[in-house]
Amino acid sequence: MQPSRILLLNILAAGAFYVAGFAVLGSGYPTIESSGREVIEWFSHNGADARIYAWTAAFFSLGLAVFAAQVAAVMPKPQRYIFFAGVLGFAITAQVQGWFWAGLSFHPQGLDAATARTLFQIPTYWGPLINGSTMTMAVAFIALGFGRKPIIPRWLTGLSVLFFVEQAIETVTVFGRSGFIAPGGPMNVYLGGIIGFVWVAGVVRWAMPRVDQQAH
Repeated sequence: MQPSRILLLNILAAGAFYVAGFAVLGSGYPTIESSGREVIEWFSHNGADARIYAWTAAFFSLGLAVFAAQVAAVMPKPQRYIFFAGVLGFAITAQVQGWFWAGLSFHPQGLDAATARTLFQIPTYWGPLINGSTMTMAVAFIALGFGRKPIIPRWLTGLSVLFFVEQAIETVTVFGRSGFIAPGGPMNVYLGGIIGFVWVAGVVRWAMPRVDQQAH
């Protein structure tokens, strides 16, 4: 199989696991606004869903690692290392979040409300903190779009700038307490997620012919 097809199929599978992880949780999972008692109740009745969510995070992280390796291989130094570090940070954050969700699902009934709320709120901050990793990914590509001989096309440069700016603004969710800008809320999951998916698609489109050329 051509490396470009591996890259495409891998990122599609990783995206599917990412979406499936949130889909299995449904719409009623706890948020930063939930009380400790609500967290305990949800994990008591939806423990299997929480573990499935953690399971999808493992495969999502695997897909990110393959994506990072293939794309970084066709990037120049030092941008390849900057990009790879950003993707690695993303993957690790996803794994840590999965650890907490799976752990909370094991014996939630034995927790008092304050402890349950605190343990849940820690991984909820994955949203604003993961922005540091995504900005690192984007800035590596922005650097490739400037200079006397840009390596990436203008459309990917513009998309990378848009992604970087949106992710930088999204860091304000670390100060949010409710609603759209709450940590792990709609700004992180939906707005950032959609723009991120579009940017990754652009990166894959640019990298596909280059990974084949490198293989030959």
